[in-house]
Amino acid sequence: MKKVVILWLVATLVAGCSGGRRPLPTQAELMRQDSLERLAHRPKPRTFSTPEEELLSVLPYRTLPMTYEEGFERTLPGFGEVPPTQVPWLLGVEGLTKTKAIRLPDRGRTHVFLVGGEDADEQPAVYMVTLDSLKWTPVDQLTLYEQSTADDDDEEADADGFVAEEDLGQMRVEFSVTSRYEIYIQVVFQSFVDERRELEGVSVFSIGSDGKFFELEKNRLNYGAEED
Repeated sequence: MKKVVILWLVATLVAGCSGGRRPLPTQAELMRQDSLERLAHRPKPRTFSTPEEELLSVLPYRTLPMTYEEGFERTLPGFGEVPPTQVPWLLGVEGLTKTKAIRLPDRGRTHVFLVGGEDADEQPAVYMVTLDSLKWTPVDQLTLYEQSTADDDDEEADADGFVAEEDLGQMRVEFSVTSRYEIYIQVVFQSFVDERRELEGVSVFSIGSDGKFFELEKNRLNYGAEED
């Protein structure tokens, strides 16, 4: 009889102890708890009071000087995607697709950007754009890169309209910008037949206190020269 009572007491104590202990969490419960903690501590997306503030915050910034390098117009190194909330006129350039931009040092009270993308013919194009820093309205833009394929109308043809093979090629606009915003734009003829490159003309621009581009000097060379 005593053995029965003692065994009953031991069984009761064991059952009581087991009932008061919390079971260990499963792997799934641990993972769920970890996910909830990470969500709670995740930083909230930044909000911007104006589209202009968003533009200045998300676009990359680069210093001057800078020089055109082969393929620059297609790779747009260092450029950032223009936020989808920005309307085309904010950067002063319309008609571009796959638009990217980068911010350059301000010129006085003028914001300066490089904007690149593809034009209506799906050809690369790069512009320098100025915006009024107070009104955030486009002021002016300057084409830094464009290309066009020379055809029969652009070349010197004989009486039968024949264009010499060595005259077939592509006109390219290349550029460089100094730290004083001296903007050198040169027109280069690139032959389709060989690796010949000919400098056709050079123009030098700068940005005035009003944010508009003005020409410092120009050497036309063969490009756009008047015929005798």
